[in-house]
This record gives sequence, C-alpha cells and structure tokens, in this order.
Amino acid sequence: MQADIDLYWQFIFWAKRGFIVLDHFSRRTFIGASLAVAGTLRQTVSAIAAPAAPQCVTGPLPGFLPNRLTVDCASRMNFHLFRKNPDYLGLTGVVSMTFVRGKHGSYSAGNLFLFPWLKPKGRLQKIVWPSVAPTDATRFIQANPLPNNNLPLDEHFCSLVLQAPSSNFIGFELDAPFEKGREKLVWVTNVKKLADGRPVGINWTSSNLNRPWFGGSSCIPNSDSCNGTAWRKVIVDGLNQASVAAC
Repeated sequence: MQADIDLYWQFIFWAKRGFIVLDHFSRRTFIGASLAVAGTLRQTVSAIAAPAAPQCVTGPLPGFLPNRLTVDCASRMNFHLFRKNPDYLGLTGVVSMTFVRGKHGSYSAGNLFLFPWLKPKGRLQKIVWPSVAPTDATRFIQANPLPNNNLPLDEHFCSLVLQAPSSNFIGFELDAPFEKGREKLVWVTNVKKLADGRPVGINWTSSNLNRPWFGGSSCIPNSDSCNGTAWRKVIVDGLNQASVAAC
C-alpha cells in the first residue's frame, strides 16, 4: 500500500512539470494507485469523524447492571411512611453497585435503599418519625429522617445513616409527581401508577454519585448510553416492589 501511495505522489509531482507520458502499463498502475489512495483517505476520514463511545465507568469498580433489584424491609417501610405523609416527607434513593459494608450491616450489590427526609412541614412536627435503616435484607434499626435537603440527600444517607462509602452507590430522589411542564425535563420522570395504584415523581440526578457510573453525567441517562434506560427500568421495578408490601 505504501508503494502505491508513493507512486501516486510521484505522478502528481512530475505531472505538474509536464513530463508525464502514460503507456498501457503506467496508466493501469496509476489508476490502481489512485483508487488505493482514495480508499485509504476515505477510511482515515471515517475514523476521524466517527464519535468515540463514552467511557461509562470511570471509578475503580467494574460496571454493573442487575436484571432486578432487591429491596430491603427497611426501605419498604420507609416507602409506606412516605406514602402516608407526602406533605411532610420526601425520599432519597440509592442503589448499591457492589457488596457494601457499613457501620450497622452489610448489603448485597443491586439493593435499592429508600430513606426519608423532612420537608418544611415535617420539620414543624414535634414527633419521632418511625423511619428505619437496614442492617441487612430483613432487619433494621430506628433512624431519624434526614433533617432537610440542604446537603445532597443520597450522600448524606450513605455517609451518616449507612456509614458506607458513597462511591459504591448511584442515587436519585422521589417525591410527588412533577407539575405540568417540569415532567418533560429529561432528568425527571412521572410514573403514573406504581403497583400500589398511585403515582410518583422521580428525579434521576445526583450531585456526585452518578458521575463515575454514567460517563460523567450527574443524571441517569434517558437513553441507552451507559445503560441509562435499563437502569431507569430496574429502579422503577424496585419501586413497584417497595410499594406493594412491607416486611
């Protein structure tokens, strides 16, 4: 191939000086070299123009996508507490991307955690909320809701409640369905009906947890990029599990 390219450029050099006379052999050789060079240039241009696939996972852990999430008993109970008090409580959600060991227990990869935080009306209530934190898939301890959403809720939950490395999780938030107009934003979803027959709004963003798993995006993508669509699907399925039965 390199010899053909060299021949082609030699032809161009001498042609500019008026010294080229093509016989049958040289004409055939020139045409072949020209076609070879053209093909090489097309391949080079195509390689440059083709977009590079995103590097989805940038942290030290390998990529992970389960077929279905597990939902611990504490998270199911917290979801039902949220359903009963939507004006007072919101929910933060995280999914473990590997086996995780925290202060109070250990958790398998692919577990959905749900934990409440206090809205302004909730902070006015002088009560002990019956929210809980998991110690494993079925057992739990009492844990007060996060006091507000001034700090990233998912990181706050991982660091202060589970006391486990936040880098081992992806995150999102749950609340009432988003108002008309906002529900069209790519980083939110209104689920019209979970398995309990009621709707919920999901904000798929996290200040810091999602970036190492979704190519630097703070939002779980609404596309096949970095398995974003698949992740949204398994999380909604996990919410369906949480909505129908507490342990």
